[in-house]
Amino acid sequence: LSPVFSYVADAYIKGPMLGQGGFGSVFAGTRSSDGLPVAIKYVTKDEEPQEHRRQGLLPLEVTLMTRVNSAPACPSVLKLLEWFDHPGRYVMVLERPDPCQDLHRFCEENGCLDERQAKKVLLQLINALKHCESRGVFHRDVKPQNLLICTDMNEIKLLDFGCGHLLKDSEYTEFAGTLSYAPPEWFHSHSYRAGPATAWSLGVTLYKLLCGSLPFRNAQRRWQTFSRSQRADCRQLIRWCLRAAADDRPSLQDIEQHAWLPQTRALLLQRSGPDPVQTSM
Repeated sequence: LSPVFSYVADAYIKGPMLGQGGFGSVFAGTRSSDGLPVAIKYVTKDEEPQEHRRQGLLPLEVTLMTRVNSAPACPSVLKLLEWFDHPGRYVMVLERPDPCQDLHRFCEENGCLDERQAKKVLLQLINALKHCESRGVFHRDVKPQNLLICTDMNEIKLLDFGCGHLLKDSEYTEFAGTLSYAPPEWFHSHSYRAGPATAWSLGVTLYKLLCGSLPFRNAQRRWQTFSRSQRADCRQLIRWCLRAAADDRPSLQDIEQHAWLPQTRALLLQRSGPDPVQTSM
C-alpha cells in the first residue's frame, strides 16, 4: 500500500459501498479513534471532467468543499473532514450522519413527501444553496439523490460537489450534472447561468419529491399533471421555477419568500443548536 492508503486503512475502518458514479466510489466507514461514522470517497483523476482537473494546487471538488465548510459553516451542507492526494486518485473523508438516507431512496421506500415535509426540505436546501453562493460555489447538480435526510431529525444535507464549479456571473458553456434536471437553455444554446439553472433544478426536485416523477412527459416538455391535493400556491411556485425563459425564474430569495413557505420558514428559524461534527481540516 502507498503511504496515503496505509494511513486511510489505519485511521478508518472501511465498510460497504454506498454508491458509485462516473467519477468514483463512496464507502461507509468509521473513524478508528472515536467511532465517528464517515463516508470515504475515492475519485479517479482520469475520470474527472477536464474542467475539474485542477484549480491551483487542489482538486476542484476539494476547493469547493473547503470554501463551503470554512467557518461559519452551514448545517445543511455535508462536511469534508479531510482529504488525501495520491498519484492516481484522491480520497475524501466526509461526514456521514447516522441514520440517514438519500431523499430519492427515502421516497422510493416511504412514498412521496407531503407538502409539510417538502416545505422543510426546500427551505433547508435554499439555506444550503444560499450559503454556497455566499462562498462563490455553484453546486450544479441539485436532485433528490444529492440530498441526505437525517431520518431521526428530518434535517437534510446537500452533498456531492463533484459536478460543481466556481460561481460566476457570466454563462457556463460546459455542462456537468444530471441532464433530466438541466434547464432548457442548455439544450437550445449550450449555455446557462447559475441562478436560473439552480431555480430550474429546484423546481424539478420539488415536483419529484411531491409527485414521484419528473414534471415533463417528454422532450417537448409537456407537463405531467399535479395531484389535486397540492395547494395552488405550491403549484404556482413549481411552475415559476420551471418557466421556459431563464430571466422569468425566481431567485433563491424569491423562492424563500414565496407565499407557500412563510409559516414553515418561521418554525425553522427557531431551530438552534451546535453542530456536533468536528473536522480535522
